[in-house]
Amino acid sequence: MDSKQYLYQTYFDAQDRFNEKHSPYGYEPDIVQQYLHAGFNLASFHDFGADNESPLLTELFLKQLYFSLLEAIQDPARSHSFRHVCLDAIHAPLIGLKRYYKNWPNGDVRFLQLQQELQRLQAPLD
Repeated sequence: MDSKQYLYQTYFDAQDRFNEKHSPYGYEPDIVQQYLHAGFNLASFHDFGADNESPLLTELFLKQLYFSLLEAIQDPARSHSFRHVCLDAIHAPLIGLKRYYKNWPNGDVRFLQLQQELQRLQAPLD
C-alpha cells in the first residue's frame, strides 16, 4: 500500500469511527484525536508546496473536520462526554483553516464566517 492509499484509508476509517453515534465510553478522546490526526495528515499531504499539492483538497479536509466537530457538538444523540471532547478540540481545525486562508485573497472574510459559525453554536452541554 503506498502512502497516499494509506493516508486515505486511515482517514476514512477514523471518520467512520467518529461518525458512529454510540462510541464506547471512555474512548471519546481517542476517537476524536484519531479523526483529527488523520484529517490533518491528509490536508498536509495536499498542502501548499507538497508533491501532491491541491489547495481545494486541503480546504476540503480542514472544513470537513471543522464541520464534523460542530455537528457532533450540537447532536443530542451523542454522549455528553463526546460532545465536550469535540468542543475542546474545535480550535484545532479552526486554527488550520486560519493558516490556510491567510494565503488567499479575502481569506480573512472566509475565516471570519467560519468563526461566526462557532460563535452561533447553541448546544446545551449541561
